[in-house]
Amino acid sequence: MSLRKIDLQECHQYLLKIAACFDTICTKHQIPYYMLGGTMLGAIRHKGFIPWDDDMDFGIPRPYYQMFIRIAQKELPKEYELLTKNNTKAIRKGFIKIQLKGSKVIEKVFELENNDSYNGIAIDIFPLDGVKKVSYKEKLHDKYIFLLMRIHEGQFCSLSIRKGLKKIIAAFIKKLPINEKKLADYIDKLIQQRNYDYCDKIANYYGHWKEKETVDKTVLGIPQIYPFESLNLKGVELWDSYLTSLYGNYMKLPPKEKQINHADDIYINE
Repeated sequence: MSLRKIDLQECHQYLLKIAACFDTICTKHQIPYYMLGGTMLGAIRHKGFIPWDDDMDFGIPRPYYQMFIRIAQKELPKEYELLTKNNTKAIRKGFIKIQLKGSKVIEKVFELENNDSYNGIAIDIFPLDGVKKVSYKEKLHDKYIFLLMRIHEGQFCSLSIRKGLKKIIAAFIKKLPINEKKLADYIDKLIQQRNYDYCDKIANYYGHWKEKETVDKTVLGIPQIYPFESLNLKGVELWDSYLTSLYGNYMKLPPKEKQINHADDIYINE
C-alpha cells in the first residue's frame, strides 16, 4: 500500500464525505444524532471546522445506538469501515468510528505497538447515556465510572504528555496487572445500567471533557439543523448552554499555543 501525506484542508474534505454518509443513514432510518464537542462549537463559531481540528464528533442516544451499528454494517459504502473496540486495536473504549479505508492518522499521544493500532481519517460516534437526578448514590456511581475510565486510559496513553505528579501516577497505573479489555467491557456495562427513557440528564461518558459532558436532556433537546461547511448537520438544541458548560466563553479563540490538532501526520492510500 502506497501512502501519501495530506494536509489538514484535504483531511477536512474526506471528513465531510464521511459525515454526509453518516447523516444520510441516520436520516433514512430516523435515527436522532447530535454534533458534539468541537464539531458543535465549529458549527456555531465557524459555520464549519475549527481551523485546526482534524476530526468530527457525533452522539447517538443509547436506545438507537446498536440499531445504527447494525444498519451501518450493512449500508456503509465500500470505501468506509465501521470500527469498534471489538474489531480493531485502534479503539480501546466503548464508542465507534466510521473510517476511510486505507488512511492513517499518527497520534503520538498514544503508545502504539504496531501499525494496526493507528486510526485513519474518521468521525467519532459516541453513545449518549441516561443519568438520573443527582443523589449521593448517583454521584458515587459516576465518580466510580470516571475513576475506572482514567485508570483504563492510563494503560495506553503516553507518559510524554504527563507532567509532575500526574506523570508519577500514570507510570504507576501502567504497572498495574489489569486486563484492559475486561476493564473496558466492565465500564461499558456500568454506563448502561440506567434506563435512558427514565433519566432527566444525558452523559457522553466517553467524551474528552468527562464530567462536564453531563447535561439536562432539555439541553440536547430535539436535534436542530445547522450549516457546517457545505453540509447541513444536526446538533444540540440549546447550543449556548451546551457550549458554555464545556468551554466557558466559547466564542473567544484560545491562545495560539492551544490551537493544536490531535494528529501529527495524516496519510491516505494512493
